[in-house]
Amino acid sequence: MNDKTLYAQILGITTPWEVSEVELNLTDSEVKVRINYNSSQGYCPECGKAFSVYDYREERSWRHLDTCQMITTLISKVPRIKCLEHGVKTVNTPWSEANSRTTMMFERFAIDLLLASKNQTKVSEILRVSFDVLHHIMEKAVKRGLLNREERNIEYLGIDEKSMKKGHNYITVLSDTKEHCVIEVGETRTTSASKSLLNKGLSANQKKQIKAVSMDMWQGFMNAVKEELPEASIVHDKFHIIKYLNEAVDKTRRAEARELQKNNNRTLIKTKHIFLKKKENMTENQLTRFQEIQEMNLKTSQAWMAKENFKEFFNSETINDGKFFFAEWYNDVKERSLTKMIKVGQMLIKHSEGLLNYIKHNIDNSIAEWINGKIQEIKTIGRGFRNFENFRTAILFFLGKLSLYPQSSQ
Repeated sequence: MNDKTLYAQILGITTPWEVSEVELNLTDSEVKVRINYNSSQGYCPECGKAFSVYDYREERSWRHLDTCQMITTLISKVPRIKCLEHGVKTVNTPWSEANSRTTMMFERFAIDLLLASKNQTKVSEILRVSFDVLHHIMEKAVKRGLLNREERNIEYLGIDEKSMKKGHNYITVLSDTKEHCVIEVGETRTTSASKSLLNKGLSANQKKQIKAVSMDMWQGFMNAVKEELPEASIVHDKFHIIKYLNEAVDKTRRAEARELQKNNNRTLIKTKHIFLKKKENMTENQLTRFQEIQEMNLKTSQAWMAKENFKEFFNSETINDGKFFFAEWYNDVKERSLTKMIKVGQMLIKHSEGLLNYIKHNIDNSIAEWINGKIQEIKTIGRGFRNFENFRTAILFFLGKLSLYPQSSQ
């Protein structure tokens, strides 16, 4: 078997395509494979009809998988035909997609390496291609995946924000809580941006099927869901609610610490992390100090207990149970004059429908938070992203559960 026959078989080259030459350059560690088109006819890539060859494009090259650690490049002049319906079109090649500078085999391998490592810089070094070439492969893969994504039935969504850069620079992530994947990513978190996100990520039919959306109490998210998914329930995420309660505990601690310090009482100094931890996660010393403070019955201890007690709300079996529990809890924090907790209670009263909807649908942003952690990992490994589109591409590539591989054009 000669080199031309070998590469024809490796590349899947068949008539009318033919490997005409294999050039080995040991100095540059490169193999160049030239491919000719031997036919007077070609097929329109739009309609598939046969037409006479109109002319040939300029000679082009495609990066292929390495041959024995040597960079392998395919070179060819691809013919064009003049379709009666679609005009002058370039014939499809069996080794690459249209307007690509890499072969489909190379792209598949690059995608596999990226999914395994999540490190674009390292993969570009391994494959010996520029970062831009690799990113172009990712962009194509995401566009391909979104175009071919199956329109599945989605009942529950999660909407959450994620910081992109320092300061108030946010993106909004729309996720499928059942499939544990990102549906779409939007720039900023305004009402209009959130509406656009829902319309971009969901078809008209899918929008009708949504039962509930889990989210924070951000007004932009709520407005968007009410307008675009009027039949869906808004469920306020329990993890965000616990976060507000934790913040109320810490504000109570700080205020009380200042009052105690006026009398040289340093009981609450450097105790922030103790009151933010679960008891089972405390060290022995932290637990001892925590118990000592609890015995003093400070406002901070009472606020912490109120926060812990509120968690039982999420175990309510009926809406009425939830309403009764919340009323009892709110009355208790008012009687104890826990001002920071009262403010959280007032906020929850304002958003009582979304709070009670948790009992009905039992969904939260736990998947969205897990996705946020993965997004942070992508961001950290990538050492940040220059712009939103690059960030969106990376998120959908790694977390969109898309069909990323190129399909044969033949």
